[in-house]
Amino acid sequence: MKRKRLKKLKKIWIVLLFILVVVLGIVGYLKSKKINITDAKVVTSYNDKKVKNNFNKYSITTKDTKLYELKDKKIVEVGTISKNNKIILEKIYKDYYKIEGLDFYVKYSSVKKTDEFKYSSRYKKFLLFNNNIKTKEITKFYDYDDNLIYTINKSYEFKVIVKDDNKYGVEFNNQLLYVKSEDVEQVLEVSNSDSEGKSKVRTLTYHFIYNPEARACDEIICLTLEQLESHLKYLSENDYLTLTLDDLELYMDSKIKIPEKSIVLTFDDGTVLDKEVPKLFEEYDLYATLFVITSWVNADDYKSDHFALESHTHNMHNQYECSGMGLQGGGILCLPEEKIKEDLKTNQEKVGGSKYFAYPFFDYNDYAIRMLKESGYHMAFIGQANTDGYDIPGVTDKFKMPRKSIFNDITLDEYANEYLN
Repeated sequence: MKRKRLKKLKKIWIVLLFILVVVLGIVGYLKSKKINITDAKVVTSYNDKKVKNNFNKYSITTKDTKLYELKDKKIVEVGTISKNNKIILEKIYKDYYKIEGLDFYVKYSSVKKTDEFKYSSRYKKFLLFNNNIKTKEITKFYDYDDNLIYTINKSYEFKVIVKDDNKYGVEFNNQLLYVKSEDVEQVLEVSNSDSEGKSKVRTLTYHFIYNPEARACDEIICLTLEQLESHLKYLSENDYLTLTLDDLELYMDSKIKIPEKSIVLTFDDGTVLDKEVPKLFEEYDLYATLFVITSWVNADDYKSDHFALESHTHNMHNQYECSGMGLQGGGILCLPEEKIKEDLKTNQEKVGGSKYFAYPFFDYNDYAIRMLKESGYHMAFIGQANTDGYDIPGVTDKFKMPRKSIFNDITLDEYANEYLN
């Protein structure tokens, strides 16, 4: 009996030892399969390989997909994110990816890898309005063009950055997104800023920028790349906000408030513009607009996230087409409506769409303004040499926006002290 009992105990120990070996083997396997992603606490899942291979910090949604929160170790649906939206991912939890900066997750199968990108942070330099908004129980976030980005089943309170006609610009997930007025429960009076911001802003006009080692340019409106770079370096080092024309339009409509160190930079023609110019703006993280004559210049040569392209006509920058009108009689002053509108349409298409216009030779009249309005433009720019170049919300006609010209005899001290104030 004793021998049988010992034999039975031996069998039990063998079984227990086998179970222990199996358990240790499983643990070792799971440890070996743990995904290594920098600065990310990762939990593996049964779809381990697929989840790991699909993970990328920079991703894009492939469909309208659900957003989830992790509550008590359970994944709970809290909203949606629309198709084709870029998101930055932080880590993996089972079959889900956490969105960086948010406590929200998306299913691994609802996104795909995309190239590296960054959200624009320009809005962070805008001054806040002294208002907060409190949203309703469901908050919807849109981009400026009213494309739906997020729908989240909760209420938020936000500081107001942009106060538009029917929506508010707010910061969400390090982006400037918009909440429509219909989704706002309450607008609160608060003290977000003690500054009313800049009361008028100056627009500067450059023309010809050239490399003296490659060509000559002896007109007063010719600046070297080195001269231009000295301006950009000064603006960057002194923390100036270089407004895009979209920014300027918002400012002119009193929809944003801007800091005292704000300026608008524009270039006309493109005919003598070194191709290094957009690269300089990217290098210094500044922004400008080129008004392009598209029958003379290939607009694609200057495309850049920092260098917007707008309209300077397709082929109406010709002297004395309208003899006796304006300074040099550009065609927009008198040519038949059909011809003008066809020219403007061609120009808009070649620059990739345009809402803003610079008059050839700075010449304009009521007829030209009407042609522009009927062609869908929002603002138009003049710019005689003797103008101060200031645009004032509620005062300046948006189809007669003055600019101040930059000449090559201006010193850097003069530029800093006389042109940027």
